Amino acid sequence: MIVRTSALDGATTVIEIEEGDSGPSVEMFKSHGHGYAIFGEDVHISMAFIDGRIRRQDWATEDHLIAIEAHELGHIIEKSNDEQIAERKGIQLLEAGGYDRSAELLKNRGIV
Repeated sequence: MIVRTSALDGATTVIEIEEGDSGPSVEMFKSHGHGYAIFGEDVHISMAFIDGRIRRQDWATEDHLIAIEAHELGHIIEKSNDEQIAERKGIQLLEAGGYDRSAELLKNRGIV
């Protein structure tokens, strides 16, 4: 498990799951795809969880991981569970940071 601060906003804690990790945070990926966010009034530290194990997939690139992170940060920053709102904010973060390929991945998903 890698714990770091997101380079996209310089503030949010990002937890990237690695091969061999286990526990409740890993189990959440079974129902939440490649990433999820923990945030809200009752949460003291908002966090984005990213499934770094997708690196073993032929299709996955670092651009995909950054796009997933941006989408999850979108949920946290906008304080919204709405997928379109999170996607728009994620694209905005990526474009502001110069992550054009990652931004294109989100744009091409068809959520917005």
